[in-house]
Amino acid sequence: MRLIHVRIQFPGGLGSPEWLRRAFLSHAGPEQKVDHISIHPGDEGELTVGFFVTAASLIEAEAISYTVAHRALSHEPALQHARITSYSAAMVPDLFDRMLDEAQTGGRNMRRPDEVSREG
Repeated sequence: MRLIHVRIQFPGGLGSPEWLRRAFLSHAGPEQKVDHISIHPGDEGELTVGFFVTAASLIEAEAISYTVAHRALSHEPALQHARITSYSAAMVPDLFDRMLDEAQTGGRNMRRPDEVSREG
């Protein structure tokens, strides 16, 4: 499962987070495999919609998230004046920190070239 953040700018006020979540989710078809949507209101009409998508690749998950968000903005009267400002995979710094700690390699996940040549 992949988490994609779609950032949206609203010129007016935002609806309730639960209404927004249901509105976006209603525009995802079963073939798009959107499992869950989270809503994160920001300042000055900014909204981050988190799409939890089951997809084979990050590019596919981003495309699905953008398509569903665009469809919702196009078809929901209350959302028609909003615009998508960006969309991308969400960074999960804690996960990356744990991966580095578990590897105990000082942040290196690849062997140094001199280590490879000594074995060869």
